[in-house]
Amino acid sequence: MSDRSYLVLTAVGKDRPGLVNEVAATIHGAGANLEDSRMAILGGEFAVLLLVSGPKTAIEEVRKRSAGLEKKLGLSCVLKDTEAPKGTRDYVAYKIRVSGVDHPGIVQRVSATLATRDINLASLESRLQYAPQSGTPMFVLDAELQVPSATALSDLRRHLNEICDDENLDFVLETC
Repeated sequence: MSDRSYLVLTAVGKDRPGLVNEVAATIHGAGANLEDSRMAILGGEFAVLLLVSGPKTAIEEVRKRSAGLEKKLGLSCVLKDTEAPKGTRDYVAYKIRVSGVDHPGIVQRVSATLATRDINLASLESRLQYAPQSGTPMFVLDAELQVPSATALSDLRRHLNEICDDENLDFVLETC
């Protein structure tokens, strides 16, 4: 659709039941479509990242109604115009899981290794889990990667293995 517009809406506020419903109802009520989303509770806050699409009039209506969301729900909203999702790149989709005893710098070391190889992080989620018997905080990173087709996987695995050995971590890399 050539008249289709796209908007990224981010919102953060104190967590409570019903927030997703209120945000989704606002978008639907404006005549727009919620295409893609990431939502999570982080500490006591709820955070949402949405890709909204629709005719320009619907996107403008979402803009107008976002002030009501902020006031009614106590959310801080940021809206940014964007483009339609790009066509497929020449890449292979992979999943990676990195885990081990929590310590600072894990995300930075892993993401630096990926970035230097032009590997795109399509999504990344990290969390702490506590070991069942010891209660030790264990870090878990799960990500979806877009690995360029020309990337030598043996080289990538070797570098990830070096980092994980240095950081006392385990990793699993597999196709999606």
